[in-house]
Amino acid sequence: MNLPNILTIGRIVLAVGFIFMMNQEGWPALVAALFLFSLAALTDYFDGHFARKHQLISDFGKLMDPLADKFLILAAFFIFVRMGIFPIWAFVVIASREIIVTVFRLWAAAAGKVLSAERFGKWKTALQITTIIVILLFLIGQRSGQVPPFILNGGSTLIYGLIVGSVVLTLSSGITYMRGLSPR
Repeated sequence: MNLPNILTIGRIVLAVGFIFMMNQEGWPALVAALFLFSLAALTDYFDGHFARKHQLISDFGKLMDPLADKFLILAAFFIFVRMGIFPIWAFVVIASREIIVTVFRLWAAAAGKVLSAERFGKWKTALQITTIIVILLFLIGQRSGQVPPFILNGGSTLIYGLIVGSVVLTLSSGITYMRGLSPR
């Protein structure tokens, strides 16, 4: 067990804490959820950074890092669907792509081959993380009453744009990933 793998496992633990806080009442719970989510997102950056910098890349990390990302992201989007903030169609598209790619990764792993995340998929994850953070910030502003309503009113357009962008990039990265699996 090395530092990058510990960070990956930590991301899963933080995701569980995030889910717990999102199911609590009041805007302070949202602040705690934002903190936990942001910390989990940072572990995604640092586990890969340390793994590459110190040659600590492992098969465990190649498989579990993307799975931890998917768990964190899909949990957040699912919670937002339940709250009526995130459209179900967008969740279904994103979740379908993630499940299909994960099945291919597990299938490859069973055959002894580890398929790691590719650059386009990292951009997708970054946009999804940004979308979640913006949604959380707007929820905190809305529920705390500390943000003027005219600022919050523009938020729905920004959030919808981020959601559509996330869907487009998710589909694009999925297509790119699947093309990379085909024989050349």
